[in-house]
Amino acid sequence: MLNNVSVLIPYKRDNGLRDRIFKWVKTFYETMMPEVELCIGETLIEPFNRSQAINIAAKQATRDVFVIADADVFYDPQILVQGIKLLDQHAWVIPYFTWQDLSKSSSEKLLVHSPQWPLPFKVKYKERKFKKSKPISGVIIVTRENFNMVKGFDERFVGWGKEDNAFKDAMNTVCGPYIRPRDTSIYHIWHPKVGSRGNPNIVNNIKLYNRYAKKRGNIEEMKKLINKRDQE
Repeated sequence: MLNNVSVLIPYKRDNGLRDRIFKWVKTFYETMMPEVELCIGETLIEPFNRSQAINIAAKQATRDVFVIADADVFYDPQILVQGIKLLDQHAWVIPYFTWQDLSKSSSEKLLVHSPQWPLPFKVKYKERKFKKSKPISGVIIVTRENFNMVKGFDERFVGWGKEDNAFKDAMNTVCGPYIRPRDTSIYHIWHPKVGSRGNPNIVNNIKLYNRYAKKRGNIEEMKKLINKRDQE
Protein backbone atom coordinates (compact mmCIF):
# COMPACT_ATOMS: atom_id res chain seq x y z
CA MET A 1 0.00 0.00 0.00
CA LEU A 2 2.78 2.45 0.87
CA ASN A 3 4.36 1.79 -2.52
CA ASN A 4 1.79 4.17 -3.98
CA VAL A 5 2.53 7.01 -1.53
CA SER A 6 4.46 10.23 -2.08
CA VAL A 7 5.23 12.10 1.15
CA LEU A 8 5.40 15.84 0.47
CA ILE A 9 7.47 17.71 3.05
CA PRO A 10 7.68 21.53 2.90
CA TYR A 11 11.06 22.60 4.19
CA LYS A 12 13.29 25.61 4.75
CA ARG A 13 16.91 25.31 5.83
CA ASP A 14 18.06 27.19 8.93
CA ASN A 15 21.57 25.76 9.41
CA GLY A 16 20.55 24.88 12.95
CA LEU A 17 17.98 22.98 14.98
CA ARG A 18 15.33 22.73 12.28
CA ASP A 19 17.87 21.10 9.96
CA ARG A 20 18.69 18.54 12.67
CA ILE A 21 14.98 17.82 13.18
CA PHE A 22 14.37 17.48 9.45
CA LYS A 23 17.30 15.09 9.08
CA TRP A 24 15.91 12.92 11.90
CA VAL A 25 12.38 12.93 10.44
CA LYS A 26 13.67 12.13 6.96
CA THR A 27 15.63 9.19 8.35
CA PHE A 28 12.50 8.10 10.26
CA TYR A 29 10.63 7.72 6.97
CA GLU A 30 13.56 6.01 5.28
CA THR A 31 13.84 3.54 8.17
CA MET A 32 10.21 2.89 9.12
CA MET A 33 8.46 3.48 5.78
CA PRO A 34 11.11 2.74 3.11
CA GLU A 35 8.43 2.10 0.48
CA VAL A 36 7.23 5.72 0.35
CA GLU A 37 8.59 8.28 -2.08
CA LEU A 38 9.98 11.30 -0.22
CA CYS A 39 9.50 14.61 -2.03
CA ILE A 40 11.12 17.59 -0.35
CA GLY A 41 9.84 21.01 -1.31
CA GLU A 42 12.27 23.84 -0.58
CA THR A 43 11.72 27.53 -1.17
CA LEU A 44 13.95 30.54 -0.59
CA ILE A 45 11.12 33.07 -0.33
CA GLU A 46 11.07 35.20 2.82
CA PRO A 47 8.98 34.86 4.83
CA PHE A 48 8.65 31.14 4.22
CA ASN A 49 5.97 30.26 1.67
CA ARG A 50 4.69 26.88 2.84
CA SER A 51 2.15 26.67 0.03
CA GLN A 52 4.84 27.07 -2.59
CA ALA A 53 7.04 24.49 -0.86
CA ILE A 54 4.21 21.93 -0.86
CA ASN A 55 3.47 22.55 -4.53
CA ILE A 56 7.17 22.18 -5.39
CA ALA A 57 7.19 18.82 -3.62
CA ALA A 58 4.00 17.77 -5.46
CA LYS A 59 5.67 18.41 -8.82
CA GLN A 60 8.34 15.86 -7.87
CA ALA A 61 5.80 13.21 -6.87
CA THR A 62 5.15 10.16 -9.08
CA ARG A 63 2.67 8.27 -6.86
CA ASP A 64 -1.14 8.46 -6.66
CA VAL A 65 -1.52 9.15 -2.93
CA PHE A 66 -0.06 12.31 -1.38
CA VAL A 67 0.80 12.59 2.30
CA ILE A 68 1.50 16.22 3.16
CA ALA A 69 3.60 16.13 6.31
CA ASP A 70 5.40 18.81 8.30
CA ALA A 71 9.16 18.46 8.64
CA ASP A 72 8.99 18.33 12.44
CA VAL A 73 6.39 15.60 13.09
CA PHE A 74 6.42 11.81 13.22
CA TYR A 75 3.89 9.11 14.03
CA ASP A 76 3.08 5.42 14.19
CA PRO A 77 3.32 4.25 10.55
CA GLN A 78 0.09 2.31 11.05
CA ILE A 79 -1.97 5.52 11.18
CA LEU A 80 -0.82 6.15 7.61
CA VAL A 81 -1.82 2.67 6.50
CA GLN A 82 -5.24 2.98 8.13
CA GLY A 83 -5.70 6.52 6.82
CA ILE A 84 -5.02 5.50 3.23
CA LYS A 85 -7.72 2.84 3.45
CA LEU A 86 -10.22 5.57 4.35
CA LEU A 87 -9.62 7.25 0.97
CA ASP A 88 -11.88 4.61 -0.57
CA GLN A 89 -14.88 6.35 1.02
CA HIS A 90 -13.67 9.86 1.83
CA ALA A 91 -12.22 12.70 -0.26
CA TRP A 92 -9.30 13.22 2.11
CA VAL A 93 -8.08 12.17 5.53
CA ILE A 94 -6.51 13.81 8.56
CA PRO A 95 -5.13 10.63 10.13
CA TYR A 96 -4.68 11.84 13.72
CA PHE A 97 -6.97 13.00 16.51
CA THR A 98 -4.50 14.49 18.99
CA TRP A 99 -1.38 16.61 18.49
CA GLN A 100 1.28 15.75 21.05
CA ASP A 101 4.11 18.22 21.72
CA LEU A 102 7.33 16.61 22.91
CA SER A 103 9.14 18.38 25.71
CA LYS A 104 12.39 20.14 24.93
CA SER A 105 14.44 17.60 26.89
CA SER A 106 12.75 14.61 25.23
CA SER A 107 13.22 16.20 21.81
CA GLU A 108 16.92 16.76 22.42
CA LYS A 109 17.31 13.17 23.60
CA LEU A 110 15.37 11.85 20.62
CA LEU A 111 17.58 13.60 18.08
CA VAL A 112 20.67 11.70 19.21
CA HIS A 113 18.96 8.31 18.81
CA SER A 114 18.44 6.47 15.55
CA PRO A 115 14.81 6.84 14.44
CA GLN A 116 12.59 3.85 15.16
CA TRP A 117 9.05 2.93 16.18
CA PRO A 118 8.17 2.24 18.92
CA LEU A 119 10.55 4.82 20.33
CA PRO A 120 13.59 3.42 22.18
CA PHE A 121 12.75 5.29 25.39
CA LYS A 122 9.79 6.93 27.09
CA VAL A 123 9.30 10.52 25.98
CA LYS A 124 7.49 13.31 27.75
CA TYR A 125 4.82 15.09 25.78
CA LYS A 126 1.70 17.18 26.27
CA GLU A 127 -1.43 17.29 24.18
CA ARG A 128 -1.76 20.64 22.47
CA LYS A 129 -5.04 22.37 23.21
CA PHE A 130 -6.71 24.38 20.47
CA LYS A 131 -9.16 27.21 21.17
CA LYS A 132 -11.60 26.62 18.34
CA SER A 133 -11.06 23.47 16.32
CA LYS A 134 -8.46 20.78 15.78
CA PRO A 135 -5.67 21.54 13.29
CA ILE A 136 -5.92 20.58 9.67
CA SER A 137 -2.16 20.49 9.11
CA GLY A 138 0.70 18.36 10.41
CA VAL A 139 -0.19 15.27 8.39
CA ILE A 140 -2.95 14.99 5.80
CA ILE A 141 -3.68 12.35 3.16
CA VAL A 142 -5.19 13.15 -0.23
CA THR A 143 -5.23 11.55 -3.65
CA ARG A 144 -3.21 13.14 -6.42
CA GLU A 145 -6.45 13.55 -8.37
CA ASN A 146 -8.16 15.56 -5.64
CA PHE A 147 -5.04 17.61 -4.89
CA ASN A 148 -4.93 18.60 -8.56
CA MET A 149 -8.66 19.35 -8.63
CA VAL A 150 -8.07 22.25 -6.23
CA LYS A 151 -4.72 23.06 -7.88
CA GLY A 152 -2.79 22.32 -4.71
CA PHE A 153 -2.10 25.09 -2.21
CA ASP A 154 -2.59 28.78 -2.94
CA GLU A 155 0.87 30.34 -3.17
CA ARG A 156 -0.50 33.82 -2.50
CA PHE A 157 -0.41 32.89 1.19
CA VAL A 158 3.02 34.04 2.31
CA GLY A 159 4.43 33.19 5.73
CA TRP A 160 2.59 31.13 8.33
CA GLY A 161 -1.16 31.40 8.60
CA LYS A 162 -4.42 30.47 6.83
CA GLU A 163 -3.01 28.48 3.90
CA ASP A 164 -4.25 25.25 5.50
CA ASN A 165 -7.70 26.73 6.14
CA ALA A 166 -8.00 27.76 2.50
CA PHE A 167 -6.98 24.30 1.34
CA LYS A 168 -9.54 22.77 3.72
CA ASP A 169 -12.38 24.92 2.37
CA ALA A 170 -11.36 24.26 -1.23
CA MET A 171 -11.11 20.49 -0.67
CA ASN A 172 -14.31 20.18 1.35
CA THR A 173 -16.24 22.17 -1.23
CA VAL A 174 -14.89 20.81 -4.50
CA CYS A 175 -13.96 17.22 -3.57
CA GLY A 176 -15.83 16.43 -0.37
CA PRO A 177 -15.26 16.51 3.40
CA TYR A 178 -12.37 14.93 5.25
CA ILE A 179 -12.56 12.30 7.97
CA ARG A 180 -10.49 12.29 11.17
CA PRO A 181 -10.26 8.92 12.95
CA ARG A 182 -10.20 8.88 16.74
CA ASP A 183 -7.56 7.39 19.06
CA THR A 184 -4.64 8.43 16.86
CA SER A 185 -1.79 10.90 17.44
CA ILE A 186 1.09 12.65 15.77
CA TYR A 187 4.16 13.84 17.67
CA HIS A 188 5.76 17.24 17.23
CA ILE A 189 9.45 17.71 17.97
CA TRP A 190 10.22 20.80 20.04
CA HIS A 191 11.76 23.91 18.50
CA PRO A 192 11.36 27.66 19.15
CA LYS A 193 7.97 28.84 17.95
CA VAL A 194 7.49 30.91 14.82
CA GLY A 195 3.75 31.05 14.21
CA SER A 196 1.63 33.62 12.39
CA ARG A 197 2.08 36.46 14.87
CA GLY A 198 5.50 37.27 13.50
CA ASN A 199 4.35 37.13 9.89
CA PRO A 200 4.34 40.61 8.27
CA ASN A 201 1.95 39.25 5.64
CA ILE A 202 -0.66 37.87 8.05
CA VAL A 203 -3.21 40.65 7.35
CA ASN A 204 -3.09 39.88 3.63
CA ASN A 205 -3.34 36.17 4.39
CA ILE A 206 -6.48 36.72 6.47
CA LYS A 207 -8.08 38.85 3.73
CA LEU A 208 -7.34 36.17 1.15
CA TYR A 209 -8.70 33.43 3.37
CA ASN A 210 -11.92 35.36 3.91
CA ARG A 211 -12.51 35.09 0.17
CA TYR A 212 -12.32 31.30 0.50
CA ALA A 213 -14.61 31.31 3.52
CA LYS A 214 -17.27 33.22 1.56
CA LYS A 215 -17.23 30.59 -1.20
CA ARG A 216 -17.38 27.65 1.21
CA GLY A 217 -19.96 25.09 0.07
CA ASN A 218 -20.47 26.67 -3.37
CA ILE A 219 -18.66 24.42 -5.85
CA GLU A 220 -18.83 26.67 -8.91
CA GLU A 221 -17.84 29.83 -7.05
CA MET A 222 -14.98 28.01 -5.29
CA LYS A 223 -13.68 26.75 -8.62
CA LYS A 224 -13.76 30.30 -10.00
CA LEU A 225 -11.76 31.53 -7.02
CA ILE A 226 -9.21 28.75 -7.46
CA ASN A 227 -8.86 29.49 -11.17
CA LYS A 228 -8.15 33.17 -10.45
CA ARG A 229 -4.87 32.36 -8.69
CA ASP A 230 -2.73 32.63 -11.80
CA GLN A 231 -4.37 35.91 -12.79
CA GLU A 232 -3.61 37.83 -9.61
